[in-house]
Amino acid sequence: MESASDGFWKSVATRVPREPHEIRILNPYFIQEAAFSFIGLPFNNGLMGRGNIPTLGSVAITMALHNCDEVAVAGFGYDMSSPNAPLHYYENIKMSAIKESWTHNIQREKEFLRKLVKARVITDLTKAATAAATDLAVFFIAICSASALTPR
Repeated sequence: MESASDGFWKSVATRVPREPHEIRILNPYFIQEAAFSFIGLPFNNGLMGRGNIPTLGSVAITMALHNCDEVAVAGFGYDMSSPNAPLHYYENIKMSAIKESWTHNIQREKEFLRKLVKARVITDLTKAATAAATDLAVFFIAICSASALTPR
């Protein structure tokens, strides 16, 4: 029998190996805005799960759109035609694991990113968001000017 730490999802950490001044907390507003306002995922009476949780890449793009003068994206496409390829560069989980995910709606996120590129809201440096052959979910690099990063 698999434990909660097997497969795609991991157990919640009991300890974070960082000093308090090194930790930043993401405002849940960006998750809500990415999911419901931008991507158009189902609200499900306020319950998260069952296809209405955006990937962290989409949340990061949403946050970048609020904080950066310019946002460009590159790399990190989910290539569903290569099920044995790594899902992320930093772990051994395979691409096929995202197909089993009941939390993300990869197709809706692809549409969201393509609309942003088409409207020139973001720049697609690798052209992965508009490539027909790539089954793309989320990828990002935020390019911010110094003024956007200056504390207010």
